[in-house]
Amino acid sequence: MMTTTPRLAALTAVLAALSVPAHAAEITVVGWGGTWDEAYKEGVWDVFEGETDHTIVMEEWAGELAKVRAQVQSGNITYDLVAAEAPSVEIGCAEGLFVPLSEEITGPADSYLPGTLHECGVASDTWATVLAYDKDAVGGTEPTSWADYFDVEAIPGKRGVLAQAQYTLENALMGDGVPADEVYEVLSTPEGVDRAFAKLDSIRDHIVWWNTTTQAVQNLSSGEVVMTDLYNARVTNEVQNEGKNWGIAWEAGFFYGTDMWAVVAGAPNEEAAIELVKWFSEPEHQAGFSRLYAYGTGRREAAEFVSAEQLEHLPSSPAHAPHGVEYDTDFWVENKEALEARFKAWLGQ
Repeated sequence: MMTTTPRLAALTAVLAALSVPAHAAEITVVGWGGTWDEAYKEGVWDVFEGETDHTIVMEEWAGELAKVRAQVQSGNITYDLVAAEAPSVEIGCAEGLFVPLSEEITGPADSYLPGTLHECGVASDTWATVLAYDKDAVGGTEPTSWADYFDVEAIPGKRGVLAQAQYTLENALMGDGVPADEVYEVLSTPEGVDRAFAKLDSIRDHIVWWNTTTQAVQNLSSGEVVMTDLYNARVTNEVQNEGKNWGIAWEAGFFYGTDMWAVVAGAPNEEAAIELVKWFSEPEHQAGFSRLYAYGTGRREAAEFVSAEQLEHLPSSPAHAPHGVEYDTDFWVENKEALEARFKAWLGQ
């Protein structure tokens, strides 16, 4: 929830300045590289440059908050705007590394999906971990629930599973009948953790573990597994660009995570970066990325600016969003170390 802070109050002058043309600036924007950056350049940054006097200088990183911290502490800041995972934005905001953003900049909070707006960040993309399957390999019985994923008698074949507790225990509980919006309530109890591991035990002999998305895609492509948990954009890429006959069981329920744009406090072009965030926060501008890449947006209204064909692949679409629940960052900050240790020990049994 966004709250008023002394620094936020100090942004009044900046907001006023946004109503008049700002001096042209070279805004250094730091993203995730590869096709993600390419989609942002074509769908968002080129449009911004065409509508303003500013230019975008693109850099890439791996989301290391320590890099922002070092720049701010040394006073030698080269980043203006960074795309960071939601937990990093939360930590960086608390440390004063990022600029707080008012609703005048981001638009109304109630127009965003839960978890896609933070006091210091606006969703750059929303991604989901979904149940993906090979339509040709499931014998005409396509899965519609995580219970189907765990039912190896009804749908024979191996299952791909991410080899870590986070993102996997949630799916196990959904497979055991827990609604997505109740998963963390159950997982917060010792009995709930036991229940998740017991569900994984039930198909242990049918699991092919993966650690990278490349492995997961290869396992499904080769026929080693008939279904797998996987990040939604990788499924869409294989369908659209490689001709795979794969499906996503959106109605089974899924969890989504968010990366966020955050303005670095004291950045050389802080004012222009805030102007960019304000521009980007308009639904039609957020949609520029999702039209080219199968990750969703923060603002619900952005769906109005994406084609029906592309909406089919977005976790934030009106059709899919009701089946999705945000990953609980606070839960994993508190419990990740213990649960990953237990998961590692369980794998070794």
